[in-house]
Amino acid sequence: MKKNNQKRRKQIKKRPASNTDGWKVTPNAVSRLPRSVNVIMPDRLMTRLSYKGVTTLVVAASTANISARWQPSAAYDVDPALGGFTMPGFNELGGIYNRYRVVKSNMTVRFSNQSTQPMTGVMIALSTDPGSSPTSATINSWVNNPYSKNKLIPSVGGPTVSVSGSMTTEKIYGTKNVYFDDDYASVTNAIPVLNWYWAVGLSSPSVVGSACTVVTQINITIDLEFFNRRNLLS
Repeated sequence: MKKNNQKRRKQIKKRPASNTDGWKVTPNAVSRLPRSVNVIMPDRLMTRLSYKGVTTLVVAASTANISARWQPSAAYDVDPALGGFTMPGFNELGGIYNRYRVVKSNMTVRFSNQSTQPMTGVMIALSTDPGSSPTSATINSWVNNPYSKNKLIPSVGGPTVSVSGSMTTEKIYGTKNVYFDDDYASVTNAIPVLNWYWAVGLSSPSVVGSACTVVTQINITIDLEFFNRRNLLS
């Protein structure tokens, strides 16, 4: 019996100390990446970024409308009300590429009414800047625009309602120039010359007697192209 055990131990080969998962590893090995490598990041990169935010819209007493806007084509400054607010992840890729171009955006808006006055919530894509304080006539025109998304917002205690939509830069401007004209793109520390916007508005059926508050949650995603890769290895 003792001889059999000794024979068995001789047949079991010890695993070499320099062997890891079947691959032989040279002690103190060093791997170096050549400076001429050109496959770290592609010359052009398509990706998707998202921005989530909460905006409180207040229809002031003796008025009937209020609005807010975002510029999805300007990922460097998506919310002009905040100023210089980049899409999360934009700065990291902006450190690798010199320029960007937004080709598509989706938006979802959720409304929660905190007042006793029902409202109409509207979302629309615009190729021109509506400004920070568009007139009541302008906001009412959004409600009646066939391309807008509208929904009745119940008074306080009612359910949260949402609207959503999508838009491409090509569709809103009606041209394929958006893919090669520099006015539709920008360096990564600025915004394009030509922007388009998501606008969200509230419209009351009549002038309100006291301020009405609606909490608005927005979710914007953009599909964009980064290009003109920086030479980071020189």
